[in-house]
Amino acid sequence: MEMTEKEYTREFLVSANEANPEGELAVNVLVSDIIMISTRHALELGIGNPVMEHLNAGWVLSRLTIEMKSYPKVNTSYRIVTWVESWNRHFSVRDYEVLDSEGTTIGYGRSVWMVLNTVTHENFGLSHLNLPEEIVSDRPCPINRQQKHAEILRHDSTAQNPSALKANVAERSYTFKYNDIDFYRHVNTVRYVTLLLNSFSLEDFDSNYLSRLELSFLHEGNFGETVEIRRYEHPEGLARLSSFSLFSEKKDTAILFARLALTPR
Repeated sequence: MEMTEKEYTREFLVSANEANPEGELAVNVLVSDIIMISTRHALELGIGNPVMEHLNAGWVLSRLTIEMKSYPKVNTSYRIVTWVESWNRHFSVRDYEVLDSEGTTIGYGRSVWMVLNTVTHENFGLSHLNLPEEIVSDRPCPINRQQKHAEILRHDSTAQNPSALKANVAERSYTFKYNDIDFYRHVNTVRYVTLLLNSFSLEDFDSNYLSRLELSFLHEGNFGETVEIRRYEHPEGLARLSSFSLFSEKKDTAILFARLALTPR
């Protein structure tokens, strides 16, 4: 395998249709760009999806964490740098740095990837890739790792689980539609992010910005599946912290856990 640089960089422009109402890069677009640059770097390293097509396998996200101090403004450029932090037989950890048009670091990210068997939809593992140690960078990622996710019960639940959170915002339901589904025929990460962001009001984001996003994928979401969005608002702190659970009625379990922190502008 021909080796390339351990770090991969790509520059983007925040167009008007990729900006949010506050004139900044929309979070769902940032997530899409992070997935894209991860895909591009994997291709450069010779471990991208094309080399696994004959195995009916491909990369999918297992976890994603983004922590931002600010966001690029509309009509300005920004860069994302990515590198591989570690890998084992089951998962690969990839990190990111986000820089504005002046070259100032405005955020970091960390992701955990697995290889999915696209027929059985089970973890295929990474042993078939024979990943060389040389692609792993010793560059640190300064943001905290995700904490263990918590179960979120319905607001009217009588279950006795001291480690669980009880929803303190009214539940609402959503049924996944055609445009929520991607190539793997499961719900696309960006669609999850959009669904979570739409849980807040315009005024919420006019007064605050998303300073940290945590996504933990527990099960696949599928076309026509209805989920109950359970939300717990944590006591007020420096940042407004909300925990979410997308509970599948069909699977009788949560398929996604998320934490979103909003910080005053």
